[in-house]
Amino acid sequence: MDMTQSQDGSMAVSGTIYGSYDYTFEGKGAWVGHAILSIGGQPPVKATFVDRNDSITRQADGGIRGTETITLLFPEGAAFNVCAKFTGTPASTPGLYELHETGLIANGTGAYAGASGEVEVHGPFLFPDPTVTAGAPPWIAEMHGVLQGL
Repeated sequence: MDMTQSQDGSMAVSGTIYGSYDYTFEGKGAWVGHAILSIGGQPPVKATFVDRNDSITRQADGGIRGTETITLLFPEGAAFNVCAKFTGTPASTPGLYELHETGLIANGTGAYAGASGEVEVHGPFLFPDPTVTAGAPPWIAEMHGVLQGL
């Protein structure tokens, strides 16, 4: 990959991730959608993603927290996971939350084999509950971080 690296070999990753909740995905449900990422200052690349919750807990203050795995799949067949911890803070309107997430990059394949690093994801989302937010609530967020090992 021809990407601009810092002296320590790291590259900035920055972009937008957006999608909706698919209640039927693999019989368990998952966030699915797209990402537009700039890696190492190069022109943006597109990816699809699947975001599976590994754990989720509702807090007494109405917030949520848990863990999840985001798999980013790039058109040329390369991929990597973001193994993340998240909190969702209730907004001032029903069903709306603000996502605060940090994660480690792992399990890269193809052009991302051996990649590591960390990212933060921030943005609003509607909590996916078919009895409250029918349909597939939308989600859009910013992703910023550092990718190493390429």
